[in-house]
Amino acid sequence: MAGRRGITLTELLATAGSLTCLLAALVPTVVGTKDMAARAGCAANLSQVGRALMVYAADHNGRLPDCGAASAFGGNVPDDGRHVPSRVTAPGTCAWPEVRAVGNQANLWLLVREGYADAGIFVCPATADRPSLNRADAPGVMGFLATDPGTGKPVPEETRFLSRLAAGRCSYSYQNQFAHPNTDPQVAYPGTPTTNRAYHPPDLAICADRNPYMRTDIVRQPIVSPDTNPDANSLNHHGTGQNVLYLAGEVRWRDTPWCGARRHDGRRDNIYWPDDGRPDDPHNLPRTPDDSFLVP
Repeated sequence: MAGRRGITLTELLATAGSLTCLLAALVPTVVGTKDMAARAGCAANLSQVGRALMVYAADHNGRLPDCGAASAFGGNVPDDGRHVPSRVTAPGTCAWPEVRAVGNQANLWLLVREGYADAGIFVCPATADRPSLNRADAPGVMGFLATDPGTGKPVPEETRFLSRLAAGRCSYSYQNQFAHPNTDPQVAYPGTPTTNRAYHPPDLAICADRNPYMRTDIVRQPIVSPDTNPDANSLNHHGTGQNVLYLAGEVRWRDTPWCGARRHDGRRDNIYWPDDGRPDDPHNLPRTPDDSFLVP
């Protein structure tokens, strides 16, 4: 009986090379499948956000969530009972510029605080973000980040989270709500500052994956420069595109930020830039009713 022939070094190297080539071919497929699954999960989350926004609007005369914080960039804030020029006069809301600590996301938090949505749907599965630590039933809380109301700084548990990961508690940017009825017309159109289903076009982008140019003050998320990347997609999905929620309620995947409302000249609005000025200017505002400026 002939003895068994051992595997030669050449054969072993050839087998290893074949396996390496096979793995190299499979890895992009696996990564691509994972990315597609995250994209689909993100779209499902935004669909839930959209439903919550529509129910909220139905309960509030068509208005989308607006905590009443107003940018002084637009002029003197009116004493109309809804808009807040000072945190002192309306505890639990967010006033400018203190609102930058928790951002425009404070407006989205109204959906959680008033029982329209769960904090978990505001986390894109493609990111390292995690749901908020804040209790939904805490009336004094205004934002996804758990902060000490006395100092405005993150609580110890939040600090540990923020120090470990370049991540946050909300993955999405929302239509900027910091204008008010007295906004200077030279700055922005003041007629309907709060997004309203009755006055704004249905193809207005109202929520999408995070703006690539801006972040809240206490979150270390990566951003890009509008000077070198003027047409940047959200970084949530590796810059390949973003899921976008429109005022009509539909969610679409877009591979360009030029996907907002169609203008009279046929072009689409860039959802991460205001019509005038820079997207990394925290004082900036949407300029017209069909100008999306989605900010964190």
